Amino acid sequence: MAGKIKSNQYCKGCPAICCKNLAMEIGKPENRKEVEDLKWQLQFDTVKVYIRKNRWYQLVEGRCMYLSSDNFCTIYQRRPKKCRNHNPPHCERYGKYYNIMLDSPDDLEKYLAKKKKAEKK
Repeated sequence: MAGKIKSNQYCKGCPAICCKNLAMEIGKPENRKEVEDLKWQLQFDTVKVYIRKNRWYQLVEGRCMYLSSDNFCTIYQRRPKKCRNHNPPHCERYGKYYNIMLDSPDDLEKYLAKKKKAEKK
C-alpha cells in the first residue's frame, strides 16, 4: 500500500522537516558527568540539543527511510502512531520549534555558564 498520499492540507508543499529530524526529549544535565556525556554527543555533526519551554530535546538529523524523494510518506496509510500524532499547523514548518539551540560542546558550556551566572544574581 505504498503511495504518495497526504491527507492534510497543511502538509502540501512541506519540506518534511519532521521526517528528516528525530527529536527525543531528554533530561537537563544535572551533574558534570551528564554534561560531559552531552558534550560528547554534540561532537557529532548530526546531533544538536534544543530547549523548548524548559524541556530539553536531543535532535538527530537524518531522513526517514520511508520518505520519498519528493517528501511524501511512502507508508502513509500504515505510518507509526508517533507520525499520526504529529500536528500541523503547530509543527516545525510553521514556526520556531525551540527557544535555545545548542549546536556544539562550546554552545552547551556557554549556555550552562550563563544560566549559572544568572542564578547567582
